[in-house]
Amino acid sequence: MRPPAASPVAVVLRAGLAWLLLASWGPVATATATTGADPITIAAGDPLPALTPGAELRLLPGVHVGPWTIDAPDVRLRAEPGAVLDGGGRGTALTVTAPGVRIEGLTVSGVGPEADLYAPDAAVALFGAHGALVQGLRAHGVTAGVHVEDARDVRLLDLDLRGDARGPGVTSYLTPGLRVEGGRIEGFLDGAYLERADGALVAGVEARDSRRYGLHVMFTAGVTLRDNVVAGGGVGSAVMYGRDAVVTGNRLTGHRGPMAFGLLLQEERDAVLTGNTARGNTVGLLLVAASGARLDGNRLEGNGVGVLLDRAPVGSVADASSVTIVDHAFVANAADLAVADDDAALTLRGNAFDRAPPLDLDGDGTLDLPYVATSAFAARAARQPDLMLLAYGPGIALWQRLEASVPGLRGAAFADPLPRLPATVGRPDRAGWAAALAALALAFGAVANARGWA
Repeated sequence: MRPPAASPVAVVLRAGLAWLLLASWGPVATATATTGADPITIAAGDPLPALTPGAELRLLPGVHVGPWTIDAPDVRLRAEPGAVLDGGGRGTALTVTAPGVRIEGLTVSGVGPEADLYAPDAAVALFGAHGALVQGLRAHGVTAGVHVEDARDVRLLDLDLRGDARGPGVTSYLTPGLRVEGGRIEGFLDGAYLERADGALVAGVEARDSRRYGLHVMFTAGVTLRDNVVAGGGVGSAVMYGRDAVVTGNRLTGHRGPMAFGLLLQEERDAVLTGNTARGNTVGLLLVAASGARLDGNRLEGNGVGVLLDRAPVGSVADASSVTIVDHAFVANAADLAVADDDAALTLRGNAFDRAPPLDLDGDGTLDLPYVATSAFAARAARQPDLMLLAYGPGIALWQRLEASVPGLRGAAFADPLPRLPATVGRPDRAGWAAALAALALAFGAVANARGWA
């Protein structure tokens, strides 16, 4: 016999009970589905296992034999203190070719010897690794630190890199949205080299003793360099062939080698420089064909030349410099300002000069007479640095005063109508001046006819 058919009421009750059971099991099922597997523990000497998307790796203390490659997305590699990945001197120690990968706390040694700027042997290389994170990487005595290529929104945080002066600390190509924040990069060819890195940020980085550039940015729109310390490099830092750079709160010190500067802007449009300090450089700020540049609130102290506007290299079709300089402090420079480009446009307003005549009868903080901080002598000395040895002689002082007072001469056109005195003006640093003058003599004399610094 067939069982009797269920009544409509029973059918509804059974369906409701099934729905309640499914609803009560739902959260449990969801939690189980989203809980990842336990981390894969890798002891010293173990090989890198086959990886699946989202895998988490835990490196135990000891030496791990590389080189390694991570080719699965969203992998997280966490190194415990004392865990070292040794590349064995064969190329790059760790290569990442998938997006979303996180590398945390890793120490690397044994990087290969290739120092090519665009394809160096590095501690870590990221290719197409969009959204990757490298945090707390430590790599000393390496050819290159981190190489990033064709990857957007990569973050490099708290790096501790020391090089052998042949390759770059950080090098990137086609890396929009790159963020390099915190840490120390020391002793590389370039501390950080960024090319085609639109919207990139370099912030809170200490770049020291680079053989060439501390920070070097090329062909990039909208880069921000903020609160970095760049010191003791062979040349300085440079932002070139781009637009809309923002350079703020940086300290640029001690660049006194041949053609050395704190910062170079070359053929860079609409750059904004605010709140930076350039101290003890051959040239504090060097602007070459920098159109639309605005300099606001920077401090130029103890440099050979505080700010130098120079002409573009021979054959360049770049526009001449057009620069506005406001609210600066010029202190203890051998020359505050030099304009060596006949086509440059310069506006000065409200700057403080330690050598301006201190005439302020109404006591409002603004000096009563306009002040001309540049001269034909300063421009000439920028090209013939041995002339700087005469900078403090009475004849040059008389020449500069006469030039500033004759309206028909070009120097008078560069007067600051609202000059001030620096808030604190200590005793002039004659030793610093002497060192800067010596550096000028070496620098410009060695490259008298050279006009390209890329």
